[in-house]
Amino acid sequence: MAQRIPEQVINEIRDSLDIVDVVSDYVSLKKQGKHYSGLCPFHNEKTPSFTVSSDKQLYHCFGCGAGGNAITFVMEKDNLPFVEAVEKLAGKANIALPEQSGTAYQKEEDASPLWEAHELAARYYHHLLMNTEQGKEAYDYLLNRGVTVEQMETFRLGYAPNQPRMLKELLEKREFDIEEMVDGGLLFRRESSWDIYDRFRHRIMFPIHNAKGKVKAFGGRSLGEQEPKYLNSPETSIFLKHESLYGIHLARGPIRKKNQAVLFEGYADVIAASGAGVTNGIAALGTALSERQVQWIRRNTDQVLLCYDGDEAGQKAAWKAGALFEKEKVNVQVALLPDKVDPDDYIRKHGSEKFKKDILNSSVSITSFKMKYLRKNKNLNNEGDKLAYVETVIKEIVKLPGAVEQDIYLRQLAEEFFYHLMHLTKRKND
Repeated sequence: MAQRIPEQVINEIRDSLDIVDVVSDYVSLKKQGKHYSGLCPFHNEKTPSFTVSSDKQLYHCFGCGAGGNAITFVMEKDNLPFVEAVEKLAGKANIALPEQSGTAYQKEEDASPLWEAHELAARYYHHLLMNTEQGKEAYDYLLNRGVTVEQMETFRLGYAPNQPRMLKELLEKREFDIEEMVDGGLLFRRESSWDIYDRFRHRIMFPIHNAKGKVKAFGGRSLGEQEPKYLNSPETSIFLKHESLYGIHLARGPIRKKNQAVLFEGYADVIAASGAGVTNGIAALGTALSERQVQWIRRNTDQVLLCYDGDEAGQKAAWKAGALFEKEKVNVQVALLPDKVDPDDYIRKHGSEKFKKDILNSSVSITSFKMKYLRKNKNLNNEGDKLAYVETVIKEIVKLPGAVEQDIYLRQLAEEFFYHLMHLTKRKND
């Protein structure tokens, strides 16, 4: 028989959560006066009729009649019984539910010592960077790269010392299970000797947080010749790369407020962009963008700006990411960086204002980006290259959902070749 959760605990959970935050995990909401609106998640509609009131802590759909509070929303959307819906919201509010007659309300993974161990490691690495002689090389390196002290604090950057077992000894003193710390990625066992060492050594440390701000993994950048240059924590019971985005704990609010996410490729780009006032920036973790990451972004906004590196790899990644967002009906813009330049480098060389004006504010639609990308390395004076380009672009244009949008880009393609022909004629006449 299901156990009863005390009424005062239920009230505490309700008081600790804003229904707007709960619903935004599923629906992209836009502020309209005192309320928020979006497309109803309970029936198909093209015009938003679903409203959420932060003042009343209620939701209502004028189309299908659905309505209720945060608990009933989770029950309906996730098809959960009352107790499990409360459990889920308790986890979101970081409230531990009492255990009753064999019913554990808190998920096992939420109670994992790995959360505490990662928080301890983050504080340890950050202290070494900011306050010790050991961290001076890393500290000076970051300053020289344009990272301010405030950014080091905000992103909780750290330094892993060039010592084999300093973190291991700290974890042992705090009585953590060392084997569990190996499984959790903070330590590793060398197969040749079976000795256990710190996983990260002589690296600048980038804590990776979940959406609630809890540290669940690390990325480490080598300060010397050590390979690989970037080393991430392995996947663990609390960390899955394809479900994680760097900076989401800081950017989630600004993403919702601006109704746009700016997606970068790396940690340094997110940090540099924050110094330029881009507080809605996030990044994948050195791997191709996944459907799960795209779905998380879609739950928080229907607008995304891709700001990937200007090299070939970055542009290919932007193409693939754009396709995933288009599949999820997210409006995609692409910021165009010069060849072989990344956002971090551009900001350091040209400054924040030029980055915002010439890169972010001069972004183009995903279709315009594709046309530009397909034109690369094509000799449009060559009949074969020209035909191949036109055929490929038309294939992309006909995929667009609206006839008006298709017409705009077909006209743009025609005008492109009209001007190209005029240019060739002028050159011949000259």
